[in-house]
Amino acid sequence: MHDPNQEGELEETEKINVVPLADLTLVLLIVLMVLSPMITQSMIRVQAPRVEERATEGFMAPSPDEKAPPSPLLVEISEKGLRLNYVVFADVAALLRAIESQLQRTADRPVIVAATDGITVGSIVEILDGAKLAGAKSVALVKNTAEAFRK
Repeated sequence: MHDPNQEGELEETEKINVVPLADLTLVLLIVLMVLSPMITQSMIRVQAPRVEERATEGFMAPSPDEKAPPSPLLVEISEKGLRLNYVVFADVAALLRAIESQLQRTADRPVIVAATDGITVGSIVEILDGAKLAGAKSVALVKNTAEAFRK
C-alpha cells in the first residue's frame, strides 16, 4: 500500500495554534499603553499667557478710564491643608463653596492654584475642576507656591 506521509505530504492537524494570537494581543497591549498617555494629554488644553504691550518705553499705569484687573483667587494645596487667599479650609467642599461665593461677587477673577510637593495629581485636578464648575473663567496652575502668595 501507499503511505501518503512518506512522499512529503503533511498530515493536517485540527489543533489551533494560539501563539500568533498571543503575540498579536501583546502587540496591541503595548500600542495601547504607548498611545493612552498621548491621548489623555491631548485632551488637556493649556493656554500660554499673553503679554499686552501698553507702551513702547516701559510700563505705563492704566488710564483712569481702564479698570484695574481683579485680584486673583490664590489657592494653595499642601500637607498642612487648603488655603484660599490666606484663609485655611478643612476640606475641599468648604474651599469650593468659598471659591464659588467669591466668584459670584466678581465673576472675572482668575483662580490660581499652587501645590506643594507630595500632593497627588487627583487632588489638584479636583480643585481645578471645582473652580471651573464654580464659574471661574480662567484657572491657572503655578509651580512655585512662594511666588503665588507673594504680596
